[in-house]
Amino acid sequence: MQQNNKGFKKVTLEEECNGMRCEYETTSYQNSYMTDILLVRFNGEYRPGSMGKPDLGYMAGMVKLGINVWDPFKVAIDIQNVTYEWGDDMELLFDAPDHLKTVVIVGENNRRAISTLMLGIDTEEDIVDNKFFFDDFEAAIEKLKKMK
Repeated sequence: MQQNNKGFKKVTLEEECNGMRCEYETTSYQNSYMTDILLVRFNGEYRPGSMGKPDLGYMAGMVKLGINVWDPFKVAIDIQNVTYEWGDDMELLFDAPDHLKTVVIVGENNRRAISTLMLGIDTEEDIVDNKFFFDDFEAAIEKLKKMK
């Protein structure tokens, strides 16, 4: 990292956040300019425990950025391609504003860890039994479309 003559050093999100990546997609509300659903899709590895704090900061920040830019009615957070084993901060990713309908799509690389995070370490329950978590992208989007 380069340091300039003012004491600042150049930093990047890619380095700080372990290469976590984010993509956005939107659908329009009733053929208007308004955004009905904002899809926020993440890819990468969430580092375990407190090492994942910058990863969560990036992910939560990107969700908030997308909400501020597109002002959607509904949000889908897709973490199917995020490897996550443990770390309490991950729960903060699911704190969407109350006025927004939100679903989360989990994958095989995080499903069990998200289940224990949200339901307790000894849980036998599966997070996708919760009405806002899905392991099927199409089912999650259909659920969002039906929400008023």
